[in-house]
Amino acid sequence: MKRIATLVARLMLIAGLISSSPIHSLFAQDSVHTDAPATAEFRVMTWNIWHGGREDGEEVGPLRVAEVIRDSQADVVAMQETYGSGERIAEELSFHFQPRGTNVSILSRYPIIEDISVFDEFKCVGGLIELPTGDRIAFYSIWLPYAADIWLPSSRESLTTDELQAACQPSADDLASIHQAIQDRLADDKYRDVSIVIAGDFNSMSHLDYRPLTLDQYGTPIDWHTSHVLIDAGFRDAYREARPTIDRAADATWSPRFPEQEQDRIDFVYYRSAKWRSVESQVIRDHAERFPSDHGAVVATFQALSDEQRERGRSPRVASYNVRRGFGMDNRTNLTRTADTLRGFDADLIGLQEIDVNAERSGVQNQAWRLGQELGMHSAFAKFLDFQGGQYGLAILSRYPIQRIERIELPEGNEPRTALAIDLLLPDDTVITAVNIHFDWVRDDGFRFQQAERLHDALSQWNRPFVLTGDFNDQPGSRTIELFRDLATEADKPMTASGTYPANKPEIEIDFIFAGPSEQWEVGPSRVVDEPVTSDHRPVLTTLRLK
Repeated sequence: MKRIATLVARLMLIAGLISSSPIHSLFAQDSVHTDAPATAEFRVMTWNIWHGGREDGEEVGPLRVAEVIRDSQADVVAMQETYGSGERIAEELSFHFQPRGTNVSILSRYPIIEDISVFDEFKCVGGLIELPTGDRIAFYSIWLPYAADIWLPSSRESLTTDELQAACQPSADDLASIHQAIQDRLADDKYRDVSIVIAGDFNSMSHLDYRPLTLDQYGTPIDWHTSHVLIDAGFRDAYREARPTIDRAADATWSPRFPEQEQDRIDFVYYRSAKWRSVESQVIRDHAERFPSDHGAVVATFQALSDEQRERGRSPRVASYNVRRGFGMDNRTNLTRTADTLRGFDADLIGLQEIDVNAERSGVQNQAWRLGQELGMHSAFAKFLDFQGGQYGLAILSRYPIQRIERIELPEGNEPRTALAIDLLLPDDTVITAVNIHFDWVRDDGFRFQQAERLHDALSQWNRPFVLTGDFNDQPGSRTIELFRDLATEADKPMTASGTYPANKPEIEIDFIFAGPSEQWEVGPSRVVDEPVTSDHRPVLTTLRLK
């Protein structure tokens, strides 16, 4: 379908039905809104409008596109499949307009002061936009290709993960080339303080969606190559940053017009900025009459990052809690109570042990996903083993966006064990790694120490700051705990209140928080939270500070 649209556009161009306007034909007239008051906020949209928005009529279609954009209050729009409708839509909105070729274009409430386009004209257009605040945004609208239509009904049933990756590999290849070209184009020192937004139709999904956490939504986890290109380069996914709860139905941009096809998030707004952060985002898929495109529109609102947000990011509050799948000391499973307890921590990072995902004993709930939803935090899950129709393992909740997830296999003991590691992007763009563990529990520490040694070896090879939380199932003075004290700094508990187990009468200390490498952190004292009912462990809470 997308290939047909491309072919139609090229035929129309040959026939002279579509204008391939260069940069000097920017739409700008007296009514363009260039006198908007300076504000520390702006709104971005990306939208593939499908055949120029004319699928439902030459007249009504583009007008309906303009109506959707106006109602969204977007200030800057990355448009794909413009196909001759851009000038009319821009005129209807009184926006500046910058096309390139027939496909991609930019519409902007604010002046486009320079053409910074790179790569193939059909796939990429760039404009330097000046906001009322005086800040400049290097704004790119892109369209990426794909090798096979894996969104058609039943198209994925016989495909392996490698074959699915291959279907989207052209988008990863082109995006890598586009990103490099943008880096080269903006290498001059005059662009040093410019924020970069790269938005468009990526024709691939995201590794931030297809994860073990969301097996019940997406099935097989897939580490999509395309989304890694910009995420690994320090860009933020504006939609996922503002909407940490993964919801396939609500997130999908493909396709409002073809609900029988695979519903996926394939349109993205990525950005890299020292000043702005995405604070709100949505997918627009509906219209009172009929939605005019086969793609949903993604809208992201950006606000200036405050000094308070930067400072809080450098001093994260960290908690570790073995929640025993929400099964309290009163022998009742109550995940709402667990969420309420976690909410009271006001933590930025929480390591959770003993988490069920869709296991019968805990009511077939995706506990990792639900706790993230309840607290409005990003969440990640790693399983130890399949259990009662679901999975059993551990999770991490984070106030900060997740960039990468790693499952570190540990030597097997009385049960399989895994360490969960996630890279997080702090407000000031520092990357830290959060690691969560639950070591073997039996009195003989042979298995436990082997697991600790494997994790110690992994952490020793990292050169980035990390935070380690967990149920170590061992006590101060043991060789397991001393192993990590050699590598990182422990958040010390009060001598008179250090017990974490059992919750109703804590007598032993087996739950810990470490921060390393030691020279990169200031580690404040920790406390054991007085919570005797929610689980059989008590939570540990501390505040850290990056030096």
